[in-house]
Amino acid sequence: MEEENKVNEVNESQNTVKDFTYPSFMGRAGAYIFDGLILSPIFVLLFFVQGKLYTNESMFYPALIIELLFFIIPTCYRIYFNTKFSGTPGKLFFKFKIIREDGKPMTVGTAIKRDAIYIIRSAIYLTCFFAFIAFFSMNREKITTYGVATYLHSETLLAKIETCIFFVICIFDLGKALFSKKRKALHDTIAGTVVVYRP
Repeated sequence: MEEENKVNEVNESQNTVKDFTYPSFMGRAGAYIFDGLILSPIFVLLFFVQGKLYTNESMFYPALIIELLFFIIPTCYRIYFNTKFSGTPGKLFFKFKIIREDGKPMTVGTAIKRDAIYIIRSAIYLTCFFAFIAFFSMNREKITTYGVATYLHSETLLAKIETCIFFVICIFDLGKALFSKKRKALHDTIAGTVVVYRP
């Protein structure tokens, strides 16, 4: 009897992936928006504080740290919840769950892989932005406040190229989910994961 139970458990574990249904593109978009609403109070606070520092010459570097937080907070949010609960609050609210295609539990490494393209994109942006500031910081009469720094950087060709790259990444990442049989976005393919509906 025990051996039969073990065989049944193995068969069930092998068949679980086949039994899953996959959320629609709009469903995943809804979960993404829900997560954005959860994070929005933090972003509003950061925008407010940074706005107060924009024109203050002595607050140049604190404003720079806040710029980093805009990227660090959502990345840590996704990695933590995807590792701990197999989905962000937005996904869990819509009854979605992230699973690995190999059947193993979610790990920090897998969660980082899911965010890899956006981590790389953020790293490129921040590297270009900080390099720009470092270059012009030698000439302090040109960049006296953080507001001036962000404006001058946004006018550069490098910033415009980086923005185009970001939109291309988003289109490929989300567009893949539209045409994938399992609604797998590009970041799912990279991490070997799939989002499933678990009522």
